[in-house]
Amino acid sequence: MSAMHLCFEVDNIDAAMARLKAIGIEPEGEPIVFQEEDGLKSGFGTAVAYFQDPDGTNLEIIAPQGPFKRKNS
Repeated sequence: MSAMHLCFEVDNIDAAMARLKAIGIEPEGEPIVFQEEDGLKSGFGTAVAYFQDPDGTNLEIIAPQGPFKRKNS
């Protein structure tokens, strides 16, 4: 698997996972939720999940928290 991928920001990782499964895309496992002990400068709670599109392109969804969350202008 390549490290190169495209990432989509979502508000709710569980809803995004359910939508992927509903359209026939099987994510590569359950979401990974960063914990405080991961040392991510208070970004714990951020959740990510990976999947591939029909062409095999590696994709990610992320529900960012803390400093990983973008501020709306």
